[in-house]
Amino acid sequence: MTSKSTSEKRAAGKRQWRVRTEKGDVFGPADLATLQAWARDGRLAPTHQICADGATWEPVTALRELEMDWVAEVTSGSFYGPIHRDAMNELLREGSINAAAPRFQRSPSEAATAKSSVREQELERALHDQQQQASRRLDELEKQLAAARGEHEQTKAALGAKDFEFDAERQEQRASAARLQAELLKRDARLASLEAELHRVETLTRERQELETRQADQAREATRLRDELDQTRRQQHEAERTATVLQERVANHENDTAALHDSVRTLKLRLESARKLVQQAGAALGGVDEAIDAEIVETPTASGGTIRNGPPPQSTPAGGMKPGMSLADLEAQAQRELRQLGQKGGGLFKGRAKG
Repeated sequence: MTSKSTSEKRAAGKRQWRVRTEKGDVFGPADLATLQAWARDGRLAPTHQICADGATWEPVTALRELEMDWVAEVTSGSFYGPIHRDAMNELLREGSINAAAPRFQRSPSEAATAKSSVREQELERALHDQQQQASRRLDELEKQLAAARGEHEQTKAALGAKDFEFDAERQEQRASAARLQAELLKRDARLASLEAELHRVETLTRERQELETRQADQAREATRLRDELDQTRRQQHEAERTATVLQERVANHENDTAALHDSVRTLKLRLESARKLVQQAGAALGGVDEAIDAEIVETPTASGGTIRNGPPPQSTPAGGMKPGMSLADLEAQAQRELRQLGQKGGGLFKGRAKG
């Protein structure tokens, strides 16, 4: 029995089926798997018929492999089904069948018994009416589905375009994000460079301030040195002027000294000549003069002269010699002249030094 059922299932799986609606429209051929998918999607209604040999048509609910066993009581005494459980759930989700409506699954034994009972006949008539209503409803739903599919296709196309736009926008945003990331990296690098430059500028500013401070100190030091230099130059100029005056004084002193030396030499010559004359006169006069000289006493005065005790000397002739003068008189006269010259020379030097 089991092997026979398996072989029947295999044969059913290889068969090709056609589906006919209550309006006479025929779809197919389709294999069993396609029919099962149509049953789950609600494309097969209880009023549809199927045919595998092209001649014999039977209700679609007669093919047990489609599992169209669920019936719903939409109103009191009004039923819809049997259909697949997934199709029933879809109608419940759409609201085509009230969620509180009673639902039950038809078993194979119940189906066989119902065919022979009046209840089944009534149910079939009611089911036929409902199938017609459902067919009309299905046509409307198919139209709505076609419109919805059209809208869905349009929406899908629009969504595809939007997806394309969104994808392009996402690509652009990714590129923008990459550019922004690169820009941020550049800005970070620039910020680090600016911070390093700022640190260098601050260092240069401090060094410049220190340099300006040193330059100000050097400027003050230069000003002080210039002042000292100007003072030194003034002192040097004053010293040069003083040296010039001293040089002039030294030159005058040297001239005066030379003149004094000339006078001294002249006096010495005169004194030497006088001594020779005195010696000659002394040889002629003998000791007379010595006695006379012994009586003469000279007393120095406050003015630098002398007071002689004794007879006054004779008047001096034009030759500068006094007749009858002794050697002591001649020497005293020479000394007086030398002292006078010395006094004159010292006063001269003092006057020039003061000048």
